[in-house]
Amino acid sequence: METIRKLAILADAAKYDASCASSGAGRRDSRTSGGIGSTEGAGICHSYTPDGRCVSLLKILLTNFCIYDCAYCVNRVSSNVPRARFSVAEVVALTMDFYKRNYIEGLFLSSGIIRNADYTMERMVEVARVLREEHRFAGYIHLKTIPEASPELLAAAGRHADRLSINIELPTETGLASFAPEKSLPSIRGAMGELRWRIDEAKQAKADSDAGSATVSSP
Repeated sequence: METIRKLAILADAAKYDASCASSGAGRRDSRTSGGIGSTEGAGICHSYTPDGRCVSLLKILLTNFCIYDCAYCVNRVSSNVPRARFSVAEVVALTMDFYKRNYIEGLFLSSGIIRNADYTMERMVEVARVLREEHRFAGYIHLKTIPEASPELLAAAGRHADRLSINIELPTETGLASFAPEKSLPSIRGAMGELRWRIDEAKQAKADSDAGSATVSSP
């Protein structure tokens, strides 16, 4: 499958992730209406930094294949939708190409679950690692972590990404049993707790680093 076709499928599948919403503008496209500009560029969304600055991101899924059959998810295994999967190299190339053309300032990457949580998270971390270490990419990276992924992979994700987040699947055991019976509430809570701990750890490390720098520079 051509990369542009994969991009159309996996950017469209990523739009359901509410943690990185675009401006909500109406559909306008100069390719069909004439004029200049478009609000429908595949994979481009907008997010906001803590200081209020709007940034453009390449928002895609690594794949919309998924081993789970959650009733609320359009990408569930039983869903009759077109499927696609990017390789690590393809996501890296797309990100770098879009960035060099000034289309984006960063990457938002999520994924369906392929094989298992660790395999999927490992692929996502590898995207971030290659961007940072091999291409010296200094732009923004947001990774949507995979529930039940190992603590070591979450730690690796935190070393390369500017932001990590996790989906809150369903708030009650009854709801989970009804709509996502293959998942368990303890495992979801554990994943959320692990991510919370990693975020707190990163904040403390940054605070210690800033304090150390201030001490060194003091007269």
